[in-house]
Amino acid sequence: MEQVRPKRPYGWVAAIVIVAIVFFSIGYFPFHSTTSSGTVNIQFYESLATSEATFVNNTLIPQFESEYPGIHVTLVNVGSGQVSTDILALEKSGKVGSIVAGQDNLEIGQLIYSTSGNVLMNVTSMAPALMPATLIPAASNLVSYEKTVFGGIYFFPFRANIPLTWYNKTMFADAGISSPPSNYTVMLQDLQILHSKGEKGLMIQGASNLGGHTGSSTATELYQIMVQFGGNPLYINDSGDLHAMQMVYNLSNYFVPDYKNGYWGSYNGLAVGNYSLLYYQWPYIYNTLTSSPYNMSNNVLGVYPGPAGPVNGNHLLGGDVLFIPKGATNVPSLEAFIQFLLGTQAQRETLLNLSWVAINNASYQNLPAKASIIDTALQDAIAQGVFLRNPVPWITEWQTILMNDVFNKLFQTSTPAGYSDIPSLLNAAHQAMYNYILQNYGQANATLYNNPHNYAPISV
Repeated sequence: MEQVRPKRPYGWVAAIVIVAIVFFSIGYFPFHSTTSSGTVNIQFYESLATSEATFVNNTLIPQFESEYPGIHVTLVNVGSGQVSTDILALEKSGKVGSIVAGQDNLEIGQLIYSTSGNVLMNVTSMAPALMPATLIPAASNLVSYEKTVFGGIYFFPFRANIPLTWYNKTMFADAGISSPPSNYTVMLQDLQILHSKGEKGLMIQGASNLGGHTGSSTATELYQIMVQFGGNPLYINDSGDLHAMQMVYNLSNYFVPDYKNGYWGSYNGLAVGNYSLLYYQWPYIYNTLTSSPYNMSNNVLGVYPGPAGPVNGNHLLGGDVLFIPKGATNVPSLEAFIQFLLGTQAQRETLLNLSWVAINNASYQNLPAKASIIDTALQDAIAQGVFLRNPVPWITEWQTILMNDVFNKLFQTSTPAGYSDIPSLLNAAHQAMYNYILQNYGQANATLYNNPHNYAPISV
């Protein structure tokens, strides 16, 4: 289930990964579990934005190492989607080493349903000692779902991430709009008013091929809208999906031109007046926009859960889960690190400094006033309902088909398709997805896919 925040697979990261894969293939492993002094070296695989990685390296890891002086942690920060690739390569080598990994909750299915079988360690027996007793309801429900579907606990909720909607209060006030849109119909009306007053319109995530951002951000955004219209997005072609894409088409009249470059990292334009409404962005941008060089005040920066659809106002619950690969060594040290990451202190600090949604409910006690605005928005979003994407192993192909066969044909070509073409585009995309599953996963799975009630979002 996908990291739901910016992930930047820079060229140097890709180069390191390539070198690492070569080493793995020839049997050379540059990392060892222990040193001559007896210190245990463990690696923490994750895919983090630069600011997140800096905080983990400079704050969280030193705090852990001060509590456990016999354990040294190295953050291995890789590009988007790379955690699964690296873990599968290590598993294939037979020399996993001392590894804890954080994985986008959507992509965990790639490791559970890999061609090698489930490569995650069964951690059911250690779970009571490692997970906080005060899990937020969504995290607790995820664990229950995991036990029901997979027959045990193979990963721990680590950090939740819920997209919010952001707006420029001044621009709204200048247009005579007193509050942000409560639903998509009102959003369309507000955008018409903003346009008539000369204000800039709506920024969404529309990057289909931007520096490695191959449409996953846009597909995730569309997933939530489809759910709010009562659809099953993985099916692509039910009535809720159709009505959602028709609304997106109507809203597109007010997309700001730069939406074609929009992805997780596109938010700075809100601070400089390039648009008045920023739909679907992760909470971490609050700390960015209220800090130098932007310094947006709370009187200007508005944030709320966002518009509700005609069926529900549910929000996609993104974020990462923690797991230990099968064959990992020094498991007690790995357990200690997991317990630390899920503890009240670490969860509270990432909430305050990175706007990660804490899965440990004790972390929300006595928060400082500066956190109240973003915390209120997150709590409101959770109260409206949250869901997880079904962890299907073919999610990457689904994203590609949705983008190439629907979104890009409607909005990203020189001769775009029209409103009346939406039903046929969705039908063709559904058929392409069916054919892919048939070819790669067999008739039984293709038949399952062809039922709109299967692979539905998971309510948590």
